[in-house]
Amino acid sequence: MQLTLPLRTLMLAMLTAVALPSLATEVTWTDTATVDAENAGWGRLARLPDGRWLAVTTRYPGGETTTLQLSVSDDNARTWAPLSRVEEPKRKLDNGELIVLPEGRVLLAMRSLIDGVSYRLNVYASDDQGRSWRFLSTITRNESPAGRKDRGVWEPVFTHLEDGTLSVVYADETRADEQPSYNQVVSQQLSRDGGRTWSKAVTIANQPGGGLLRPGMPVMARRPDGGYLMVLETCGDDPQCPVSYKISADGHTWPAGLGTPLADQRCGPHVMTTQSGTMFVTSCSNEVSASDDGGARWKTVRPPAWPLGFRHSWPAVVEFGPQEIGVVNVVDGSVKVRFGTYTSKDRN
Repeated sequence: MQLTLPLRTLMLAMLTAVALPSLATEVTWTDTATVDAENAGWGRLARLPDGRWLAVTTRYPGGETTTLQLSVSDDNARTWAPLSRVEEPKRKLDNGELIVLPEGRVLLAMRSLIDGVSYRLNVYASDDQGRSWRFLSTITRNESPAGRKDRGVWEPVFTHLEDGTLSVVYADETRADEQPSYNQVVSQQLSRDGGRTWSKAVTIANQPGGGLLRPGMPVMARRPDGGYLMVLETCGDDPQCPVSYKISADGHTWPAGLGTPLADQRCGPHVMTTQSGTMFVTSCSNEVSASDDGGARWKTVRPPAWPLGFRHSWPAVVEFGPQEIGVVNVVDGSVKVRFGTYTSKDRN
């Protein structure tokens, strides 16, 4: 069966592409740094209250367990040292995600699984800036997948909303046995007590009417003039999983459907907004897109930070200082950062 995004969405993407040349953001890529070189994957970063940087990476020691490594940098992410580790015996941890709450507590989310047996999204907390961790909560779980490896929950990503609510969005396969059946959806849950308890899951991106498409790997960022933009992939027809975006005024009320396609981005997208108001997106196409108008129009940055072409390297964009960003990526079994300085037009 041929499955496509709605015609209106495709038309909006074409109009966006026509407007791109008017955008002015340029990036000059500079030095690189290694975050974790020990058979590592999936790197995500957060700035600690004392100004240092904390990174989470995945380690693959072999066997039934994978672990999360926490590393720290005190020179603005140029050099890194091991700090701590989180593991759950005989469970595979991955997709680590960090957030620092306003009071300084650090939260670490992850997917934790036993293949075909148990799928969980767990949260750990640290009150000493990542040196030690304690279990805080389980966002959601599926403990009865009946041996299926496609009934899991994946890739949790935190956002602290303007109303004080903590949001988590994630890829969710648990609606696949419903009628109508949704192969995968993007779900969202909210916490009003710093991640200790979570609201019921709400679907915020799905194939209208159900079907085989797989929207997932969502990431949210606050838009410079208010509201939120979420990027996501949609796998199914295209094995490279086109990326689209959706916009919400409050971060938890979202329009129906799969969103507006974002040119040149494929699989595993990541979005962030700089203090200057420029938004950046990257993905497994290893391209970087920039927007100076809150996501209304996008320009593909040339050259990219990592000229790797399409591969499952799971990059992320991070702001390190005024007019300085970096792209975190998995390169040859190591997690690395390439730094860059950017210039963009005056939004005023």
